[in-house]
Amino acid sequence: MTDVSGRRISPALIICLCGCLAAQAVCAREHETATGTFGNDVFMAGSNVRVTDGSAGDAILAGAWISTSGPVRGDVVATGGQLDLGASVDGGLYAAGGRVRLDGKVGRNARVAGGHVDVGSDAEVQGGLTIGGGEVAVNGRIGKYLQVGAGRTRIDGHVGGDVDVASGELSVGPDAVIDGVLTYYGPQPATVARGALIHGGTHYVERKDWSPRGHHRKFGVGAWIWLAGWIIAGTVLLALWPGFAHSVSEAARRQPGIALLLGFAVLVCVPVALLLLTISIIGIPLALLLLCLYLLLLPLGYLAAAAAIGEWLLTRMHRGAAVLTRDRILMLIAVLIVLFVITRVPILGGALRFLVIIAGIGSLVIASAARHRAA
Repeated sequence: MTDVSGRRISPALIICLCGCLAAQAVCAREHETATGTFGNDVFMAGSNVRVTDGSAGDAILAGAWISTSGPVRGDVVATGGQLDLGASVDGGLYAAGGRVRLDGKVGRNARVAGGHVDVGSDAEVQGGLTIGGGEVAVNGRIGKYLQVGAGRTRIDGHVGGDVDVASGELSVGPDAVIDGVLTYYGPQPATVARGALIHGGTHYVERKDWSPRGHHRKFGVGAWIWLAGWIIAGTVLLALWPGFAHSVSEAARRQPGIALLLGFAVLVCVPVALLLLTISIIGIPLALLLLCLYLLLLPLGYLAAAAAIGEWLLTRMHRGAAVLTRDRILMLIAVLIVLFVITRVPILGGALRFLVIIAGIGSLVIASAARHRAA
């Protein structure tokens, strides 16, 4: 992101670094990279993650610095401080980080979010490319479409379809070729260099009040700060209660349907109960107490679901071996960032967020009940 003074801000970098530092503070002696396989899929988490041998299936990666060079036959999901993605990917790409550079070939669609996103001249995305970030540069070849929401955007590559950009600045370089229509939302018209070819023409929509914090809040500063809060809260929770992820994951695994039903019941019935309590003067103090617990339960449910997903992945990576606290924290950070990106997809994102919350709340209720019975 860029603020009004023009200084560079990389919110994703700050978030990832905070998460990694928190993990190191909890487990300072654990420096190895956690690596595991589940079927043909590869899972790697650590401070320095290198994928040189590739993967016959998907590759799930989380770390402060990630580098890929070996071919991946499935999808790639990567999150970290700095991402250098040079591998050939047959499936789709989902990446989020402070600095993301794409130089490889992607067989399907790519979704990228970061403080600084650079699509190199050797990069090729055969499907569509969606980018949310602070500074975005696209110099590669995009097969179907390009969508960008950023503080500053430069396009100097080949796009085989339409281009939609919402940005504070847009410049189109002399080597740019756009086979479709360029639609730009911003405070001033785009700067188009001589030699650029836009076959479908340019459509400009003036947005004087546009900013990454205003028009495109999906990846704005506020959203990144919100994500940082989730990561910090989750890190503290796992540090103080290492068994939290395991207990919630077990509850979700054993009774997934019951967890969803319980979560939905709590989400819907508690507000009704609060309304009924406020009718009587005696019930108002109890209603206020329940309201506080209800507001606390919603974020806890989201974190519980993210922790359960991370625990499920880790159990398949380690195959019965002991799971370290650091691994749980790094995997939770990865899951939270992936959910952050996916839940920004219109319609689908809202539905997924709702399912995550109710599943987490239901799992919390089941885990708490089991703990109470054991006690």
